[in-house]
Amino acid sequence: MFSIEFEIVLVIILSAVTCSIPGAFLVMRKNYYAADTTNRSSMLGIAAALIFSSYLSSPLVIIFGSITAVLAMILVKKIKDFTMFRAKGLSIIISSAFLCFGILIAANVSFSSTSNFDLSIIYLGETAFTYFNRLRIFGVDIGSYALYAISLVLIINIIIITVFYKEFKIDGVDKNYAASIEMRESTIDYLLLIMTSLSVSVSFQTAGIFMTSAFILGPAATALFYTKRLSSLAFVSVFISSVACLAGFGIAWPNEVSISGTIVSFLGVLFVVSVIFSPEEGLLKKYFDNLTTQKRLEEYIIMDILNSEIIDCKEKNINEVISYSLKWKLMRVSYIMNKLKSENKIEIVQDKVQLTEEGKDILNRFLAAQHCFY
Repeated sequence: MFSIEFEIVLVIILSAVTCSIPGAFLVMRKNYYAADTTNRSSMLGIAAALIFSSYLSSPLVIIFGSITAVLAMILVKKIKDFTMFRAKGLSIIISSAFLCFGILIAANVSFSSTSNFDLSIIYLGETAFTYFNRLRIFGVDIGSYALYAISLVLIINIIIITVFYKEFKIDGVDKNYAASIEMRESTIDYLLLIMTSLSVSVSFQTAGIFMTSAFILGPAATALFYTKRLSSLAFVSVFISSVACLAGFGIAWPNEVSISGTIVSFLGVLFVVSVIFSPEEGLLKKYFDNLTTQKRLEEYIIMDILNSEIIDCKEKNINEVISYSLKWKLMRVSYIMNKLKSENKIEIVQDKVQLTEEGKDILNRFLAAQHCFY
């Protein structure tokens, strides 16, 4: 139907988009542990489904995987309500137990000779082989099975988001308001959990544990550096995940390296680049903002000294006096004094250094602001 390269890329992008949509809402709610819990817990259901079907393309894989993922989150919530454990710690314990049981089942149960399951699929998926798992209707090849399965879950996710968008937005942005209008938080939690578990289960064969986790949290966490709006966050997450898939596949395919590993690595690179260079939240911006704030504070300190006492330029070198008083380097003080003079904040009147009216006004506003702050 399509070329092998196009179909593989399409399946990967659809998988990424399907996972990144619920991931955006999880990140906005700061519910990071839920993604990892559903991802690892689904392994038990997937392994159990393979006992009956022997094929990862079976609908039982999606159904069983979703059930165990939902069951794991319900256990976390119920145990949390009756114990002193935190949800994050419980999710790690329960999801790890589900994952280990799933691996034990997969490793020890004898599947049919036609089974295409291997333990390596748990970690990396079988991205390059999804093309060969075809869907046929009345003997007619209509494309890879993964393409239609993932598309179906994507449509379900979009329908849920469209119908309940207002509730998702209120619950994610303002929980107090949600409680005041008696909106049931548990309903939103379970809807989001169903979306996440379906996305994880359907993407498991294509992506594996590592890439599925990266698809859920990576794009949304990266998008959070560029926007705080929920609607924009979802679209930016989809865009970032699509770019990572295209770039990762473009690097991996001709070089015959792991497609999953390359895509996850590229998502990591995008995240690190965003951490450093983001125009709003980046480390570089914060560094330069702190540097600017420090320089302004130094100016205010010197202006406060000049406002408190009038120093005679004839008898003393003003820069040396301030340098000695503050224990600052003379070059640093000279630079600040020249800057203040060029900005008309200080002046020399009859050999006396003092603040101008503009300088006094700026200093008074700064001191008043500090007084109000404290």
